[in-house]
Amino acid sequence: RQSNRNAPPPDEGATLILNDKDGISLQNDCVDTVLTNPPFGTKHNAGIDVQFLRTATRLARKSVYSFHKSSTRDYLLRKVAEWGMEATVVAEMQFELGNTYKYHQKKSVDIAVDLLRVSIPQRQKDDNHDEEETT
Repeated sequence: RQSNRNAPPPDEGATLILNDKDGISLQNDCVDTVLTNPPFGTKHNAGIDVQFLRTATRLARKSVYSFHKSSTRDYLLRKVAEWGMEATVVAEMQFELGNTYKYHQKKSVDIAVDLLRVSIPQRQKDDNHDEEETT
């Protein structure tokens, strides 16, 4: 269950949203910028990286910075464009991923990773950002 201890206090008349799609009980547009390092969405959690990115775009007013496997770049750039936003690759790097799960065969592997910047367009107050498809 998600804690509300980091949630900003709601203004009079504002309500916190518990969105069934992302489970994060924070208002839309509650911060200027979100920085996220989601799971890469492989093996048993396919697509979770897109879910993290979508939730981040719901929470951010201005921008999202998010780490993703470089191999998913084209897909993510198209997906973000479908959401009516623009994404750019601001850095390319290598992450050393250590042997942390039983199914990992090597001591460590280097993974090519992009840092994406998603620019959030200014939304109208009546935009229903939550009901858009997340995958």
